[in-house]
Amino acid sequence: MAKASKAAKHDVTTPDEDQHSPLGGLAWKAITVTSTVVATKLATTVASKGWKLATGKPVPVRGDYDNEKTRDVIAFTALSGMIMAGTKVAAERKAAEYYRQSTGHLPKALEHTKLTRKEKKAHKKLEKATAKAEKSAKRLAS
Repeated sequence: MAKASKAAKHDVTTPDEDQHSPLGGLAWKAITVTSTVVATKLATTVASKGWKLATGKPVPVRGDYDNEKTRDVIAFTALSGMIMAGTKVAAERKAAEYYRQSTGHLPKALEHTKLTRKEKKAHKKLEKATAKAEKSAKRLAS
């Protein structure tokens, strides 16, 4: 009988193990690559059209030292970099939201983030308060 209970213990899996599959990891990679490509295309288009609308000049081209001012190249690079970073973050967040809605959980790559010392302390404090509240609720119920 003792051997059967030991075997049963080894067959038990945690909910995290049940949630993730190799196919899910591939799906997440495909979603992030696609969202990054779309975000890059969108950011490039927005930066180029925004530059032309704001300055009335075409986008500064690297290597055209005779016709472009250094400040214009730097300004365009800063503008396009900010737009690129913003669209990439927004696309990754939307992709994660879509993945969570489709599967019921975040992708494994996003779940295992390290908490800071302050976050760990706050989590422990919350757990203690929750346990205390549950204990009080049980006492009141009985």
